[in-house]
Amino acid sequence: MTETAPRRRLSAEERRHSILGAASQVFGDRGYEHVRIDDVAAAAGISKALIYEHFASKQELYIELMNTAAQEMLGRLVAAASAPGMEGPLRMENAAAAGFVYVQEHPHAFHMFVRDVTDPEISGRQEALRSSAVTAMADVMEMEPPETRAGMSRRQTEQIAEMIVGGWYALAEWWLRHPDVPREELMTSMLGFMWLGLGRMQAGARWDLQLGGNVRVDAETASHDGAGTPSDPRN
Repeated sequence: MTETAPRRRLSAEERRHSILGAASQVFGDRGYEHVRIDDVAAAAGISKALIYEHFASKQELYIELMNTAAQEMLGRLVAAASAPGMEGPLRMENAAAAGFVYVQEHPHAFHMFVRDVTDPEISGRQEALRSSAVTAMADVMEMEPPETRAGMSRRQTEQIAEMIVGGWYALAEWWLRHPDVPREELMTSMLGFMWLGLGRMQAGARWDLQLGGNVRVDAETASHDGAGTPSDPRN
């Protein structure tokens, strides 16, 4: 009769990695509020007590998952943006590709960034990670030679970076609901919208506000204030 070799006991680091992998899958599928530590334990094939040897709480586990995923994703983006030969639109295209590839490879991890969570500490951490992404995007934009980004102050760069990151988050989340759409199609839409408009701003084009920042909720038009007809922002 053949004896079965005893199962090798995992090291503490291997066990921790196993727990994180199982937790990412469960949290990504069901969200923070709908998952208990018992569910993570079942997915990892271990006892709840063993999870508490590595993580003090479900909250701590979730935050570590987000931090690790954010570090990896931003690391990929920055590496792609700073790769040799990347400049101008190629830099942005390479960075965008790295971000979308990460979402494609780790959809559960990305879900954790964008899914609403009522826990204030977790939602605060989500916001902090988003802010880090905005700062990283602004830094990527400032990798360009001074003459390429002439006329763009740091404050304006950060404003544009905020729009880029917000738009990318929304588009990547849309992609998770439409996984059959090719990654290249998303990139074409995003980069065309972003880069072509950014290029015009760098050339000095600005949107001419005709409403003075006010909101109109009736049939009144800008011409009533003597502002005239809004000009074409492409001019």
